[in-house]
Amino acid sequence: MQNYDYTGRDNSGKLVKGTISASDEIDLANRVSRLGYFLVQATIRTAAAPSKVATPAARLSRREVLNFTIQLATLIEAGVPLLSALRELAQDIKNKNSQRIINDLVSRVESGSSLKEALLLYPNTFPKIYSSIVEAGESTGKLALVLDDLAKLLEWQLDLKARIKEASVYPIILFCAMIGVVTILVVKVIPMFKPMFSELGVKLPLPTRIIMTASDIFRGYWWLLLLFTIILAGLWKLLSLTSRGRYLIDKFKLKIPIAGDLLYKVGLSSFCHTFAMALRSGVNVITSLGIASEVVGNEYLETVIIKARGLVNVGEKIAVALENSADFPPLVIRMISVGEQTGSLSETLDKVNQFYDKEVPATIKRMFAIFEPVMIVLMGVVVGGIALSVFLPLIQLIGAIGG
Repeated sequence: MQNYDYTGRDNSGKLVKGTISASDEIDLANRVSRLGYFLVQATIRTAAAPSKVATPAARLSRREVLNFTIQLATLIEAGVPLLSALRELAQDIKNKNSQRIINDLVSRVESGSSLKEALLLYPNTFPKIYSSIVEAGESTGKLALVLDDLAKLLEWQLDLKARIKEASVYPIILFCAMIGVVTILVVKVIPMFKPMFSELGVKLPLPTRIIMTASDIFRGYWWLLLLFTIILAGLWKLLSLTSRGRYLIDKFKLKIPIAGDLLYKVGLSSFCHTFAMALRSGVNVITSLGIASEVVGNEYLETVIIKARGLVNVGEKIAVALENSADFPPLVIRMISVGEQTGSLSETLDKVNQFYDKEVPATIKRMFAIFEPVMIVLMGVVVGGIALSVFLPLIQLIGAIGG
C-alpha cells in the first residue's frame, strides 16, 4: 500500500485535496470516486506502514445512530460527497462523544477506508447488519437509498421498544406493589399474631398454619432463598452463553402464552423488514437471508432461517424452504411465493411489513390489556388469602364463644 496526496473535484467542480492509501493508481481512482470526487492529480507520498488499529471504545445511543443515519442519507441524496457529508455532520453535532466518533470515521474514510470498513470498528454502535447494508449501498451506488431504509428500520425498532416500555409500566408497578405488600405481611404483620394465637390455644386452620410456616421460613432463611435465587439466575445466564442453551431458551420463550406470540410476531416482522431492505439495496438472496437471520432476536428462529438459507443455496425456492420449517405463517409464505413468481420479492415483503406494523402494536396492546386485570386479580387473591388465613382463627374463636 502507498500513501497518495491527491487532488480532485466534487460534483460542483470545487477543488479538494487529501491523502489516501491505495495499492496502485487504479485502486486510488476507485477509492477517490467512492468519496464522491473525480481524481485530477496524485503523487506518491511514502510507503504506508501496516496499521494496527484498536477497536474504539466510544459508542452512540440508538437515537444518535438514527439521527446520524437520517442526516447522512439527506446530505448524500442532495449530492454532497460522502467525505464532505461526514465532515459537515462532525461540525454540526454538539455532543462531544458523537463528534469524536464521526471525526474518526472522517479520518479513516479520508485515508482510503470504505465507510463499511470504518463502521466495523464500532460494532457496539453499528451492528454487522448496518455495515453489511452500507457495503451493498457503496458497491451498487445506492448509498442514499440504503441509508434511508436503515433509518426507517431503526426508527421502527425504537418506536416498538418505546411502545413496549410504555405499555409495561403499569403492570410492573402493580407487580412490585404486590411483592412489597406480601413481604410486609409475611415479615411484619403475621409474626404479630403468632403469640396471640398461642395464648388463645385455638387449633389453627390449615391455611393459617401454611402462612405461619412460610413466614417463619422466610424470616429465618431469607438468605438461603436469596442464595437459591442467585444460583438459579447464574445457571440461567450460563445456559444462555451457549448456542444450544440460547436455542432452548428462545424456543421456550415462543411457547409462553401471550408473550410468546408477541415475540414471534416481532421476530417475523424484523425478518421481513430486513430481508426486504437487503434485497432492495442490491444484496443477493443468500446473503440477504443471512443478514435477516441476525435481527430476529431469537436463536430458534435464526436457526430456522439459516436452515432455509441452506436449502435456497442448493436451488430450493425461498417459500418452499421456509414452509418446510413449519415455523412461518401461511401469510408470509404466500407473499414470498408471489414475490418470487413475479420478481418483486422486496415489494411483496413490504406488504407483509405493512400488516405486521399494525399487528405488532395491536398485540402489545392486547397483551398488556390482559396483564393489567390479571395482576389486579392476582394481587387481590394473594393479599386477600393471606389476610383471610390470619383472621380465620379469630372467626372460629368468635363462633365458639357465641355458641
